[in-house]
Amino acid sequence: MAIRIKRSAVAGKVPTTTQLDLGELALNTHDGRLFAKRDNGAQSVVEFAGTARTISAGTGLTGGGTLAANRTLSAKIATQAEAEAGTATGKLMTPQRTAQAIAALAAAGGLPGLSAGTAIRSRIDGAVSKYDPVFSSRHRFDFIQFGTIRISVDIRCSHTGNSGDVRILRTRNGSALSVASWAPASTSFVVKTADIAVQPGDRLDVQYRGGGSTTGGKSTTYHYVYLRNVRFKTGGETLLPGTYARLEGNVA
Repeated sequence: MAIRIKRSAVAGKVPTTTQLDLGELALNTHDGRLFAKRDNGAQSVVEFAGTARTISAGTGLTGGGTLAANRTLSAKIATQAEAEAGTATGKLMTPQRTAQAIAALAAAGGLPGLSAGTAIRSRIDGAVSKYDPVFSSRHRFDFIQFGTIRISVDIRCSHTGNSGDVRILRTRNGSALSVASWAPASTSFVVKTADIAVQPGDRLDVQYRGGGSTTGGKSTTYHYVYLRNVRFKTGGETLLPGTYARLEGNVA
């Protein structure tokens, strides 16, 4: 079967699917471009790439070249010094480099932070209660620096015994872990504290749930758990709260 070549000398001219039969080629003699018709269930016109076509590496990339061979583009990643200086214009930033740059800005006074030892809390400071045995979050904060957060909370229960739980949940890289927990056993408020190590991107949740007991092995009675005065306190260094959960108020 003879190969038929259609031609056009018009710059930028590309054949349509109705102008080509399957197995037929079209050549743009002005541009040096070769086309064929494709049918994989939907008809289209494809172009055969020539070695005159190239892949160029843009800002922050290296590699590229003609299409005569496989090509790889590589990213030029900023060093920590370049990220902290903030002057390089041809480098890319990873999440790690971004965190390092933010920390450097904070250390230089470029961002507002919490002074060492400052206590922070939500403006909603009254006691809340829950009897549902499913954990719910009462307060949530995230941070953009390395450091230690001291969390304190007043807790009590409605009945002694099986009275529910309060816990601190730390979420890091999408994985949640309970890093502190208490089962209130007193009907009077008791202060509980925990020192939690945090790093950029960490999220801390103060969660609570009601407790329960069975009667005759059949019915379940849920008890209330109460908490109030949830406070997040820095562990001796200046620590920046993240933007996911904004602070509602700062209290010394």
